[in-house]
Amino acid sequence: MQRKGDSSTMDDLNTKNDLHELLSSNLFEIIPEACFVFNEDWYIIKMNSYAEQMFLLPKEYLMSKPFWEIAPQYVNTELYYTVLKVAKDKISVYKELKGLTSTRWFAVSAKNLGSYIIVFFRDISASMHAKAEFVRSEERFLAAFKKSPALMSILSLDNGEYISINDTFVKFTEYSPGEVIGKTKDQLNILCNNNDDNIKDQFLSNKPFKELSIVYRTKSNNCRHAVISSEQININGKPCLLNVGIDITDTVKYQKELENFERFNLVGQMSAAIAHEIRNPLQVVKGYLQLLRSKKEITTYSTQFDMMTGELERVNQIITEYLSLSRIKTSEFKFMNINQVINKILPLIEAQAMEENKKVIAQLGNIPKVWLDEGEIKQIVLNLVKNGLEAVEQQQCVKIQTQEDSQSVMLIISDQGNGIPVEVQGKIGSPFFTTKENGTGIGLAMSYGIAKRHHAKMEFVSNNKGTTFTIHFPINTKD
Repeated sequence: MQRKGDSSTMDDLNTKNDLHELLSSNLFEIIPEACFVFNEDWYIIKMNSYAEQMFLLPKEYLMSKPFWEIAPQYVNTELYYTVLKVAKDKISVYKELKGLTSTRWFAVSAKNLGSYIIVFFRDISASMHAKAEFVRSEERFLAAFKKSPALMSILSLDNGEYISINDTFVKFTEYSPGEVIGKTKDQLNILCNNNDDNIKDQFLSNKPFKELSIVYRTKSNNCRHAVISSEQININGKPCLLNVGIDITDTVKYQKELENFERFNLVGQMSAAIAHEIRNPLQVVKGYLQLLRSKKEITTYSTQFDMMTGELERVNQIITEYLSLSRIKTSEFKFMNINQVINKILPLIEAQAMEENKKVIAQLGNIPKVWLDEGEIKQIVLNLVKNGLEAVEQQQCVKIQTQEDSQSVMLIISDQGNGIPVEVQGKIGSPFFTTKENGTGIGLAMSYGIAKRHHAKMEFVSNNKGTTFTIHFPINTKD
């Protein structure tokens, strides 16, 4: 192996004449490397002052015996076999070797010139220690990168492809390293549609940025929130982009719950104050409409009277829903089976579906009893089935299922509709938010409230094949 870099004295030595010329000149003494010339019996026939300083022994002693007798500790070492190979094969060799009894490193260049072997030693300890420290620094960085609680990724700025991701990134996005590395952000389609266009452009630009609030799309098509910053770094001399982020999904969720709580309070203050005042005149109007409808002379307008009465009932129902959101309710929990509750209201649900030329299928599993408020469970089932029926076309169905896993009883209500748009899925359950033309945004908010009072977890999955709501009721939890 030839030494790389600037040309040296070693490179210029090709013949015995070159060697004799070097040894007889002043150049030999001022060569900034320790230089030894050995004969075939391994006696040192010439050495410079740097070589004498290297061994810390008098020059006369070093040249009095074969080198391997003076330094037997080097026998059977890499240095020993290197110079023997040079002598036998008449070749030139370059090696970087560590001292036997110290932390010093030497660049060793050995060359065969007929019956002589010339060896140069150059102290490279500083550069080798710096290289080792650099390797240790890289190892520390990689260890910190891999196990950091922040989600981290590294992209090549040459082609925009991911070259490394850490464990937190894998857990956050649900993508394995093999599914990410070698792909760009665009190819992964890793952003949800509800990102601001300006933020999306900054994130995809592969330029450094600070504290962007990004909504990621996970492998399971869920949306998760993170605050991301990026910096340009160099890895092995190549420009890269280091992305570092903090998962704020729970924070966004808690902020949403706080906003909902504030809305509930506002509704409570408003509805309690005006509900009585509104309902009284509504009942008077409804009574007079029913009285007028009974008169024979206006029977031709019965359809219009029925429509007006129906609209008054709808207004009354909206007021009732607002009041149910606002009031603090004392739940009446009993240890019972959800299937019992469903079976009590199933005929009513099936009749409603049949009237709309739709279907409701109940698949009730063998499940244990849990602590329930029967009235509230009826309400949550009616709300979710009603939404499902509104989402499906004629002849399509809504399915009600109950199942058990190791920790909970699951109530699952699914439909075959077109699904909830991804960009609004994060708002589902917020009071007054609705995707329906005549909706109030109360039903699902009420359902989430009921689930919370039961210490149950309510979640949904939605795509273009339908929507499935799942409520996990904890087993053996009364408080």
